[in-house]
Amino acid sequence: MSESNPLTQISTFLYGAGVPTSGLGLSPQEASLEVQRRYPHKQYCLVRQWMLVDLLVADPVQWSAEHPGKVPRLVFAHEIVFDSAGRFPPGYWVRSTFQVSYAAEGFFETSNSVYVLLDEGCSKTEALDVVFSLY
Repeated sequence: MSESNPLTQISTFLYGAGVPTSGLGLSPQEASLEVQRRYPHKQYCLVRQWMLVDLLVADPVQWSAEHPGKVPRLVFAHEIVFDSAGRFPPGYWVRSTFQVSYAAEGFFETSNSVYVLLDEGCSKTEALDVVFSLY
């Protein structure tokens, strides 16, 4: 991102256009059943208004050494529908930890959770420091 003003960078990240990306076309109830079937031993979080964020890291080799088995990608969602572990109330936002897998469309897996991406979202690329400044 070439903007030098941090507020402009954050605003562009949160509200700027991204590449439209398909999520899971199921109801929350159907999605809950499907995620429990696919990942029976993991907590999960159903989200809407989400972004898949590919993180720009300064040194990809160093990043990989510091985060083995993880991809510099995360989910940022503006609306939590349901969190199976009760960590987040409905209507709040969430930023996931780094991706472990994204093998099935709509199921974004981290070390501890699966984020179920409901409806349509978008994909963006952003600097790691901009994304982490929101927390």
